[in-house]
Amino acid sequence: MAQAGPLSTLYLTYIDYLSPATSHIDVVQGNSITSFPEAYNAPNEVPIAVWGDVRTTGYSPGGVGGQYKLGGTPTGTSYVLPSPISNAFDSTSDGSHNYLVDYNSGVVYQTARDFTNPTALFGLGAGNGWFGITYDKANNSLWISSYTNPTVADYSLTGTLLSSFSTGHVENNALALDPADHTLWLVDDDQSGSNPLYGNLEQYSTAGVRLSFGPFIGTALGGEFNLAPATITAEPGTLILLGSGILGIAGVLRRKINL
Repeated sequence: MAQAGPLSTLYLTYIDYLSPATSHIDVVQGNSITSFPEAYNAPNEVPIAVWGDVRTTGYSPGGVGGQYKLGGTPTGTSYVLPSPISNAFDSTSDGSHNYLVDYNSGVVYQTARDFTNPTALFGLGAGNGWFGITYDKANNSLWISSYTNPTVADYSLTGTLLSSFSTGHVENNALALDPADHTLWLVDDDQSGSNPLYGNLEQYSTAGVRLSFGPFIGTALGGEFNLAPATITAEPGTLILLGSGILGIAGVLRRKINL
């Protein structure tokens, strides 16, 4: 299976707890990797949501993250992980809300875009190590992956299980859905045995078929694509031509009406 990274740009929160701890935000497209530093609370900015901008928060109550432009420039706006979420390692957004899953309790929370006003949506049960989360706008649902077992599952916003599959390994980190081809990507962080893909990105269809693998990332915890719909900005010259065309049509209509 050839290495082929994601079509869209994937943002990943990377952390290495070796002394001294290091962290940054990786930016992956295809097999290319760049990064920018965490500006608010390194190395503890872990959950990440991307919708027109990049937003991180801390992974424990009171932990801080913040807002970045898509190019990595911090804006100075910070975000705090609210109680009662005890631990969260990933996040996602539907443009109106963010979503996180509590690693300890298994409760899925909806928050405002600034990570305030947490509302419990449904529970998946404690002890299952729910870790990665990503929004699927095609189904208005949430894909959630486990750290302690090989499960990746799709849930409605009311908690109905829609589908699930097994990756065949544990430690499924940084779950993200690429809007370009509607495939799932995660970081294989399984360090048990001789795992040839440890630290690599893996791509799966939503039916659970492993399609390819991407570049080596290492210990990335949170991950997300920019899920905001693409917008088309017309060039000034195009707008002038469009305006001229509309005026021309209006003139023709006026002449016909006056005949």
